[in-house]
Amino acid sequence: MPILELGDLVLVTGANGYIGGVTIQKLLDAGFRVRGTVRDISAPKNAWLQPHYGPNFSLVQVPDVAAPNAFDEAIKGVHGVCHTAASLIFDPDPEIAIAPEINGVMNILNAAATQDTVKRVVYTSSSCAAVQIKSGRKYHLNQSSWNEEAKAAWTLPITNEFSRGFINYEAKKMEGERRAFQWMKDNKPRFEFNSVLPNVNFGTMIRPDKTGFISVPGLLKMLWEGETAFTGMLLPQWYVDVEDTALLHVAALTFPDVVSERLFAYAGRFCWNDVLEIFRKEVPEKKFIDNLEEVPDNGTVENQRSVEILKRLGKKEGFTLLEEAIKKWIPFMLRAEKEGWSKTPTTAEDLRRFD
Repeated sequence: MPILELGDLVLVTGANGYIGGVTIQKLLDAGFRVRGTVRDISAPKNAWLQPHYGPNFSLVQVPDVAAPNAFDEAIKGVHGVCHTAASLIFDPDPEIAIAPEINGVMNILNAAATQDTVKRVVYTSSSCAAVQIKSGRKYHLNQSSWNEEAKAAWTLPITNEFSRGFINYEAKKMEGERRAFQWMKDNKPRFEFNSVLPNVNFGTMIRPDKTGFISVPGLLKMLWEGETAFTGMLLPQWYVDVEDTALLHVAALTFPDVVSERLFAYAGRFCWNDVLEIFRKEVPEKKFIDNLEEVPDNGTVENQRSVEILKRLGKKEGFTLLEEAIKKWIPFMLRAEKEGWSKTPTTAEDLRRFD
């Protein structure tokens, strides 16, 4: 089946999310029409989306991506799909936390199979689908790497600790992606399927004055303000500029030679101390906390395919450097402080607001 053409319609789930929003902008910039999904189209928090993205963007409501036939209406007439919506349920009970993600992925694939127009489906997976990060651990990631340790989500004791919920998150991203590839193998639909595996996303934001500092930008804000509790959970690992993540989605939709691939959105290793050093360099008048005690990441990743793809998209050096990515974020933080609209996601409900 031919790849997408300019002017084709792409469905992006989770239109008000961090990766979803940047992906929408990259698709519009490339000349596609975009239909975005949100849980509640009438909610005030979503009112900014339509006027912000303009006439080539439309918005539809999908109240529950995990519900049977959730996408049957939203997918009509669509030529490609970017399933960026993620179930951010960090419940310690795997029966509650894992199924919604898997059901959502299966719903997208089954809905796409009903439409002759659909040519490509791209799933936003996660680094934790490939590996479980532990301090100083050696690892090597390639196309066949899966986080087998995440299977423990089904057998570990259920506690109220956040770490227990995060293991469930690892399990649902791993199972969601792996089952999607298995579904493709079993059903052999007309469309092609690829996945993108981002690690920690830094960089620009889409209207944080409307959304607050959701996702990783919220963690950067915490570090900016001297809060470090999250660093014990999100250890030094690999980063990626969110715009590079979005571009890899565009390539997964449009490049004819990208078929049944897992694209690693891994630019390079980072520590939170690296981020602090960039903060100090860019805003020397502000006093930041002292460096943290950290153990650097010790993994390697076969990301050459993603580098090659980004170069084909016009990025001469491939992935964006860490300093450039952080420098894109700082002006948003400075403006938020000046105008007083900043918000950090500090509760489970905050984290769910834009899933």
